[in-house]
Amino acid sequence: MLSPNGASVVLGLLVALGIAAVWLSIAILLRGKLYHRLEPDARPRRWVLISLLALFLVFVIWFPVWITWPHALISRFLTLLFGILFAIVGLTFKWFAPLVDAFFKRKGWPLR
Repeated sequence: MLSPNGASVVLGLLVALGIAAVWLSIAILLRGKLYHRLEPDARPRRWVLISLLALFLVFVIWFPVWITWPHALISRFLTLLFGILFAIVGLTFKWFAPLVDAFFKRKGWPLR
């Protein structure tokens, strides 16, 4: 088990990692300097970043509520929402990515 100081350091590092990941994702989605530095084939798909940001947002809302009130109705609702969104994102990444890419191309939306 970690000491209280060790747990604070780990929590601080995880928060910093989350902030960095969100910042990088938003910087790429806004097509700023970082986006233009990446080679066109190395740029991530926009729908992937948006899906991961939505999943992360639901996690950031769900986790503190679940830790604080694990048996409350709102906690159960958010757990269900997080589970459904996690399954949808996971299935989309695993099996339906070519269909989503084709849909975006058909609509004329930018894929990357």
